[in-house]
Amino acid sequence: MKYRNIVRDKQTFHWLHLKDNLTVVLTAYYEIRKGMVTSWLKSLPHFVRDITTVINFKKLILSFIPFICYLILFSSNQEFRHMTGLDHYIPPNYVILSQIEEQIFFCHPHKLLSKLANPVFDLLAAVPYLLHFPLPLLFLVYLLATPKKRPYLYQFIWFVGWVNLLGVLFQITFPTAPPWFVDSAVFDEQGNILYNAPVEGGFKRLDRYLGTSIFHGLYSKSPLPFGAYPSLHVALPTVILLTHPWGGWKVGLTHVIWISLSAIYISHHYLIDALGGILLAILVRLAILKVWSPFSEPTNENQISQSKRLDFSYSVPTNYNINV
Repeated sequence: MKYRNIVRDKQTFHWLHLKDNLTVVLTAYYEIRKGMVTSWLKSLPHFVRDITTVINFKKLILSFIPFICYLILFSSNQEFRHMTGLDHYIPPNYVILSQIEEQIFFCHPHKLLSKLANPVFDLLAAVPYLLHFPLPLLFLVYLLATPKKRPYLYQFIWFVGWVNLLGVLFQITFPTAPPWFVDSAVFDEQGNILYNAPVEGGFKRLDRYLGTSIFHGLYSKSPLPFGAYPSLHVALPTVILLTHPWGGWKVGLTHVIWISLSAIYISHHYLIDALGGILLAILVRLAILKVWSPFSEPTNENQISQSKRLDFSYSVPTNYNINV
C-alpha cells in the first residue's frame, strides 16, 4: 500500500512538472507571437494602426450575432419553411400587397412610374441598387475612418443586423410577391404558374441596353424570390439615416428617397413595401434606444468607446526557466 502511494505521488509530481513546463512554453510562445503582431502593426500606416487600437473585439463579435443569424436564415429560408411547415400552411401571397396599396392610394404607383421608363432613369435606378450590396461595409469603413463616429460602430452593426434578421423572418413567414411578378404571371385553372416575367423586373431593359445579363444573374440566384414586404433595400439606407449618416441627414434622406423611387420604378417593390422598410428600421431603432441594447448610445460626438487597446511596448522575455 505504501509503495502504491509513493508511485502515485511520483506520477502526480511528474504531471504537475509537465503542466508547469507547458504553461511556461505556451506563455513564451504567446509573448513572442504578440511581439511579432505588435511589430507588424507598427509598420502599418498611422490611420490604419489607429483604427486597430480602438476596436474591442469582444464587442465586435457580439454586435455581429444578429447579422450572422440573418445570413444563416436568409441562405436557408426554404429549408426553414419546410421544417416548420410554413411552405404548406402559408404559401406565397400574390395579391394582398396589390389590394392593400389600391385601397390606400387608389392606384399603383409602380405602374405610374414605369410609364416614364427610359435609359437615363434605368441607369439612375441601378446606382443605389448596385450600391446596396457593399453599402454596410462601406459605412463601417466610414465609421472607422471618422474618429467622432467610431462610438457608433457596434451599435450600427447591431442595428443593421436586427433590421435584416426581423425583415427576413417576416418575409419567410409571410411571403409576398413583388409587382413585376403580379403584373406578368399567368396561372392555369389549378393555380399553377405557367409564365412570369424575368426576376430582374425593370432592369431587364438595362441588361438589354448594355448587352449584358448583370441584373438577371444577380436576381435569378436570390434564395428568397417572394420577399417583397418589407423592402430591405429601403430599410438599410434608413438604418444609415438613423445612425449619423455620412454627409449629414440631408444626404441620408436623399438616399432613402432615391432607393425607394428606384425600387418602385423598376417594379421590384410596391410603395407600401418601401414604407414598411422605413417603419421596420424606425421600430428597431426605438427598441434599441428605449428597450434594450448591449451598446449604450454615446452621449456626445467626442466620446470614444471604451476599447481594449493593444500594447505597443514589447521586449522579448528572457527570464523563463524551463526545467527538464
